[in-house]
Amino acid sequence: MKFWWLLLVVLCVLSQVLADDNSTIEEDYGPLNEDEEADATEDDLHLENQDEESDGDSYHNWFNSSKYNISVIATWLQNIHCVKWAPPNHMYFQMANTFFFLSYLAPNGTYGILYLRCTLLVGCALFALWGWTVLCSLDAFLWNANFVAINFVHVCVLLYYLRPIKFSREIEEVYMALFYPLKVSRHQFKKVLDCMKEIRSLRYQEVYAHEKSTKVDSLSLVLSGKLVVSQNGRALHIVFPHQFLDSPEWFGVSTDEYFQVSITAMEEARVLLWHRDKLKLSIITDQFLQAVFDHILGRDVVKKLMQVSETMAASNNGNLPNNFDDAEDKPMLLIKKPGDGPGISALINRQIQAADPNAWRLGRIEETDHETTV
Repeated sequence: MKFWWLLLVVLCVLSQVLADDNSTIEEDYGPLNEDEEADATEDDLHLENQDEESDGDSYHNWFNSSKYNISVIATWLQNIHCVKWAPPNHMYFQMANTFFFLSYLAPNGTYGILYLRCTLLVGCALFALWGWTVLCSLDAFLWNANFVAINFVHVCVLLYYLRPIKFSREIEEVYMALFYPLKVSRHQFKKVLDCMKEIRSLRYQEVYAHEKSTKVDSLSLVLSGKLVVSQNGRALHIVFPHQFLDSPEWFGVSTDEYFQVSITAMEEARVLLWHRDKLKLSIITDQFLQAVFDHILGRDVVKKLMQVSETMAASNNGNLPNNFDDAEDKPMLLIKKPGDGPGISALINRQIQAADPNAWRLGRIEETDHETTV
């Protein structure tokens, strides 16, 4: 609608300019023919009579003057039409416009933008070649050469962004187990991985975090091995591969605070550590990644709470719960020496302090959680 109003205003201004400057048009394109002059004379006489009869009939005055202006425009257009057409341009010109035509067919998405930039690059290159070899015009060549350079830079950036991203075996397993089911792309996971501090190796019985002395300044994910979490010398739960060591501290705990539990390796383990503040700053502008981390860490906290409740129940009752073997996410304890004492806490503490690592063993269970899309 705005376009039509603008077009109407332009036509009105153009008609007024032509009406005021009709003498110049007659000099450039010749006088009007006799019929048009007679019509113009009759219109002028008619306008004079109307002015004498009524001063308020401005609409008829404008209509008759516009009729005269239209005749002038028609005469002007008749003198600018092409009498003789030039022969078709060179093949470079035709091919360049063909690629420009193909560029208008670009689909949506990243690959569509790559297709658009490639077609524009080829089209501008052909135009530059046409301007250099056929038209022999330096400005046509330079303009299109600049367009080629701009589109080439865009193509390089897009190809770099679309490059295949590969991870190490351990990181690939983490991506496939935790992030891929939630539709996190490899580029998004690479952005998260750039905040990594280190991959730390732990020996058997090595303490990862001391209660009330180690600051919560990182986010830790177990890559391999098992670790036990204890408080005041009492074992709470066990952390398995692809589980977080400090997921509860992610929610509402600052980096200046300390761990309220101790974490000790039950066997040789490897732990992936992220810079916690750096990671939060990295995903703060990405609501999707924020939702993904809140979902993964929140689910990890729920698992830990379930394990702690089962551990407390087993410790108080002196035996393992009956439904331990049926749960999908709960660890299973296989006791080789049933006379060593009751309770899961005693078993874990004795295993950490004992010299015989075969006092009991922890069997891994299969986690078959069905991921939900965020």
